[in-house]
Amino acid sequence: MLVTAPAAATVTTGPGRARLPSPTTPRALPHGGRKALLWGGSRGGPSRERAATSIAALGSTRPAARVPLRSIPRGRSGRRRPRPIAPARASAAEPSSASVPEPAVPGVYATSEENDAHFKSQRSELKRLAPLREALLRCDGDLKMKTEVVDADPTVRAFVESNGPVARVLSNIGSEDSYLLKCAVAAGQVHVLENVSTQDPMTIANVIDPLVRTLRNVETFYDMLGGVVGYQFAALELIHEQFGGPPPSFMSAVATDGDEVEAPRAVTETIDMHRPLGPDLREDGGAFAARAAMWGLEELPRLAEVYPLGGAGDRLGLVDETTGESLPAALLSYNGRTLIEGLIRDLTAREWLYYKMFGHQHVTPVAVMTSAAKGNHRRISALMSQKNFFGRGENSFRLFEQPLVPVVTTRGGQWVTEGGDDLSVALKPGGHGAIWKLMHDQGVFTWLEAKGRKGATVRQITNPMAGTDTTILALAGVGAREDKALGFASCERHLGASEGVNVLVERRSRDAETGDVEYSYGISNVEYTVLEQHGIDDTPVDEGSDESAFPANTNVLYIGLSKIREGLLSSPRGAFPGMLVNLSKPAMTDGTKGGRLETSMQNIADVLLQRSKGTPLDPSRWGDLPTFVLYTLRRRITSSAKKKRNPDQSPPNLAQTPDGSFLDLVKNAADLLDRCGVSHPPPQTGTVEDYLANGPGFIFCANPAIGPLWQVTEQKIARGSIGERSEVRLEIAEIEWAGVHVTGSLLVEATSPLGATRQTPSGAPTLVFDEHECGRCRLRDVKVSNAGVDWHADGTTIWSAQLTRKERCEIRLEGDGEFDAKGVTIEGDARYVVPAGWRLQLRPSRDDPGAIVERWTNLAAIPGGGPTWNWTYEGGAGGDVRLTLDARRVGHHGSSMERAEIAVAESRAAAAAAAAREGRSQRAPLREKNGVGGSVGGKSKKASASREGLPAR
Repeated sequence: MLVTAPAAATVTTGPGRARLPSPTTPRALPHGGRKALLWGGSRGGPSRERAATSIAALGSTRPAARVPLRSIPRGRSGRRRPRPIAPARASAAEPSSASVPEPAVPGVYATSEENDAHFKSQRSELKRLAPLREALLRCDGDLKMKTEVVDADPTVRAFVESNGPVARVLSNIGSEDSYLLKCAVAAGQVHVLENVSTQDPMTIANVIDPLVRTLRNVETFYDMLGGVVGYQFAALELIHEQFGGPPPSFMSAVATDGDEVEAPRAVTETIDMHRPLGPDLREDGGAFAARAAMWGLEELPRLAEVYPLGGAGDRLGLVDETTGESLPAALLSYNGRTLIEGLIRDLTAREWLYYKMFGHQHVTPVAVMTSAAKGNHRRISALMSQKNFFGRGENSFRLFEQPLVPVVTTRGGQWVTEGGDDLSVALKPGGHGAIWKLMHDQGVFTWLEAKGRKGATVRQITNPMAGTDTTILALAGVGAREDKALGFASCERHLGASEGVNVLVERRSRDAETGDVEYSYGISNVEYTVLEQHGIDDTPVDEGSDESAFPANTNVLYIGLSKIREGLLSSPRGAFPGMLVNLSKPAMTDGTKGGRLETSMQNIADVLLQRSKGTPLDPSRWGDLPTFVLYTLRRRITSSAKKKRNPDQSPPNLAQTPDGSFLDLVKNAADLLDRCGVSHPPPQTGTVEDYLANGPGFIFCANPAIGPLWQVTEQKIARGSIGERSEVRLEIAEIEWAGVHVTGSLLVEATSPLGATRQTPSGAPTLVFDEHECGRCRLRDVKVSNAGVDWHADGTTIWSAQLTRKERCEIRLEGDGEFDAKGVTIEGDARYVVPAGWRLQLRPSRDDPGAIVERWTNLAAIPGGGPTWNWTYEGGAGGDVRLTLDARRVGHHGSSMERAEIAVAESRAAAAAAAAREGRSQRAPLREKNGVGGSVGGKSKKASASREGLPAR
């Protein structure tokens, strides 16, 4: 169903408002044995105004109090002819004759004097850096040519002639290392290289290594912008614009061959931003969701997963209890496991569903972007190795590291030095938008293509909710079936929320000379920090509503791999999507603000457009764009755990905290249980303070492989109840729950919920799906009653499953063990452990009402072996999945496992003796007849084997 937009959800911006321009055309040039991504200008290419407003952060109105830097070259060559600037048109709401008051001096500081001082320092540096950057770009990656350029820079010459401690070692280190250090000097960071406490050349040669590694990463990743100098120039332009400077020039067309480039024509643009249209998984009783999820499941062998884990997770305040080191967000223990384990568990559940439906196991390749922040890459690699790559095999993962970049201040672009260490620079991850270019540079796209993958779903580590029910499968299904380039999973957004919005961008571009008009369309994202710059007021969808007119961007994406690669190669906007510098916080102790150059992965959408010449695209065709949006209920798709809750805040704010995310998890569980016919208390009783003090009304957590589709889960779990303040955890896939009533705690765990772990030829343990080798549990008309969780015990952290239990009913199934309880009441603290190869039945005693009789069965000793029952899956019309429970009646061997073992041993011994007697009686006549030993042992053995199972007692 298409979601229609209210009138309030359309924003029009004119030439003076935010613009999202079209990309330029790339050219590939040799660069150190590989292709460097450089962009060449073309006749009729983007004008200065059009190219300058190419990224999300650059939409602020340029106040009259600041004058654009006409002296900074926009092209690569000084021979470029001047480009005409398209005149700003008067807004329809403001006649051209209207007087406009002089705006205040822009900036990020309280006083105009301070803003002016920073503005001048930025402008001075930009004038100095512009020709240097242009000269470096003309070197096309040649190290010798680039070294000659920086050696000729006056700042570098002065640094070398000063013969300081670092300058003296430049001639004694590698040529590339020397070049990189000179680039830092050329970028205006002499103070960094002067920050040394020793004169000893050998010591200095060692301490420069970390700085050189950082500079090399920056030089490589930002190669098409000019490397280290280009990074500095781009960051400074973005900062300068926030002080009233001109829009950044680095997105303009760049000549790559030194030829004369004709001045492009002036282009004026108008942007309309609409609420995007798209299907809603909640409509028609979930009928579309079921169909789309089945499309996604059928596509699973051609899909991959991409996880951006490079964030530092500063706001979570995670610390290693042993070493005191900061930890990355991926290692947050959420509901009993790290966040990254949760993502892999969701993925494995979808693969299990595919196996049950189609009979084949597919291991989805996973690309993981890490970073050096807080030891992220090292710790993630160690966790995966420790967990044996989650049984998926090391070759199913590809880790690639996000570079850390310097923090640039508003004071002339000065880098922030950190601590008292020599040559130390404050570094931060450059945003998850780095992911696309890294995937290109490090061969991840090629790796996925070699594995036959056409599309992928993208999830952020701090959002544990995205795997709920149909969401991920439906998103992938729509994207793959319709051959889309990019898809957004979206939902309602609360007014004032610190999250971006999804918009449908309708851009009208008019050539000032020819009068030709072109329209372009695409779904995009606007970060919440720049909504006002884009002319978007955070207004309600309806009067009095607390829901925003524009839907939330959740950073849950579908990508068409080849189309994303084409998009990032199409222009700098594709390679560095959504570039911005966030100046909201001080970067130095004296209050000087700064930030690093950041990018946003979802803004790759800004180069994935559909165009129409001359006439606008009819709204009925807005669903045919290369990009799309898919709607669902908010807590089905996003509830992030990205920041630590402030315990001193009153009233408490649960937004984006683990506490709030877990409450949404319980609310989702309540919705699922309603479908299953299992009654339960409200997830939250009382106020937020009551929830934090006493916990949720109940806890129900299940392995997603029970579904993961809720239509599957509701066929395995039916009827019953969960009492007030009770807890149910089902770590199993093959379960039948029918009329189960729990008061207290019920914990069911299968050590092999999906099959057996086997050793590969290399010795690595690998999970092999096998429905005959997994643990299984049947609970029918069962009551569980015990004291349950001590909600106020010391050390309790509910959202991380750090709980103390007074009593519990625990059922542990090892290997292919089976547990079957029917018509019984299990009271008090009870623990049942069923070893692999065994089945335990609990039945009410006929002689003692209320007592429970145990019946143990050796599965290998019954006809046909185990398992004794199994769920079979069958696809139906419209994406329905129908389950059938196939069970057979079997006997048991004893009232305890010990007695059962004795009975089985006796039975086998008796069978062996009978077989021996039968063999002797048959061999004698054969000897007489044939004179040789005949053999009918195979037949006898088969007959005896069929008698090993004992009749039911």
